[in-house]
Amino acid sequence: MKKRIKEKTFENKASKSLFQKGLKYLAISLPLLFISPIIITIGFKAINKSNNYLLLIIGCILTIITIVMVIQAFRLILKSLFNK
Repeated sequence: MKKRIKEKTFENKASKSLFQKGLKYLAISLPLLFISPIIITIGFKAINKSNNYLLLIIGCILTIITIVMVIQAFRLILKSLFNK
């Protein structure tokens, strides 16, 4: 019988904490992925009714924040997996 060698995904605690931080960023950005387009849509409808640009600006800012958080999360996850 062959013995299986158990490989550790994370060799040290620093890479594990980076991975967890990346997952936290992804968990925070997941609801924003759904909320941002909804707020933008409501903002465009508000422009048609009362020339109110506030919701559109908030939706655009949330979209930019979401994109930055997802990029940062993937960067941290890849950094932790490849130990760079």
